[in-house]
Amino acid sequence: MGMAVMIKLTRLRKNKSVSTITKLRLMRALVWPVATYGCEARTLKKREERRIQAFENKCIRKLLRIPWTKLMTTAQLHKMAGVENELLNHIKSRKLRYFGHVMTQSHDNVESSVMVGLAEGVTNRGRQRMCWLDNICQWNGLSGDNLLYTVRDRLRVLDSSVQPTVAKRQRRDDMT
Repeated sequence: MGMAVMIKLTRLRKNKSVSTITKLRLMRALVWPVATYGCEARTLKKREERRIQAFENKCIRKLLRIPWTKLMTTAQLHKMAGVENELLNHIKSRKLRYFGHVMTQSHDNVESSVMVGLAEGVTNRGRQRMCWLDNICQWNGLSGDNLLYTVRDRLRVLDSSVQPTVAKRQRRDDMT
């Protein structure tokens, strides 16, 4: 889907009067939202991470008019464009924000219970597949229990710091 949008931008890509920086900004604004749609719900395995990186490299190559036959490393390509590995990091940050959002909701929420693995059912035989929460644990370097404890503990700290401001606001409302 993201490549279809990139193909529609062919006229813009080939226009030499538009700067490379503008082209990169347009790619981030027009192509990335299509490519990252629903990325919060996906489980990223190594294969998907490589495909996302390849997609980003392909888009940058097209913008800079570098043919695929010219062998370049990813580091050389990113240095030439003046960018970093942004798309994969963007997807990871969106997924982490979604995890934080779901964990801030009440404990009896269906999303959080499914995310944590409290859903009832029969597990299949064999090696367990990588699940959504495994990505979060891997990126933070914490085990599942420690991660949930950290998130919930952080929420307790946030709740205690937010409550006094709410109480002050209520007192001000009562005075008026």
